[in-house]
Amino acid sequence: MQKALAEIVDEIENQKSRNKQTELLKKYSSKELKAVIGYGMDPDLKWLLPETDPPYVPLKDGSDQEGRFYTETGKLIYFVNSPEGNNVRPVRREQLFIQVLESIDPRDAKLLLRMKNKKLKIKMDAVKEAFPNLVKDWNI
Repeated sequence: MQKALAEIVDEIENQKSRNKQTELLKKYSSKELKAVIGYGMDPDLKWLLPETDPPYVPLKDGSDQEGRFYTETGKLIYFVNSPEGNNVRPVRREQLFIQVLESIDPRDAKLLLRMKNKKLKIKMDAVKEAFPNLVKDWNI
């Protein structure tokens, strides 16, 4: 079974040293993890959603949706300032965001909200070392 993205991010965030975080980033490297980090940490990326978290009904525990967020990361482009995101009406964008939150594991839903609010606790140096091409345009 695939490890939930929230579990991976928690494991990385729980490491205090940059080297350990870098090691885990490389170990779990995937386009989906890079999307989580990019959307959650890029200072130039603007989320086109209200600052407050929307009301949603989390999936019940045991719903076996740990891997669902992997497929849903493809929809993140609609929630940010991008050609795709800019073409979605705000009300529709918020509805789609709530649908994603309600379709993924509750831990992944909390991770998605943390991404939107730019609250990931991964060391930028670790990200730069593990994924240098991901952050090449970030002016940090």
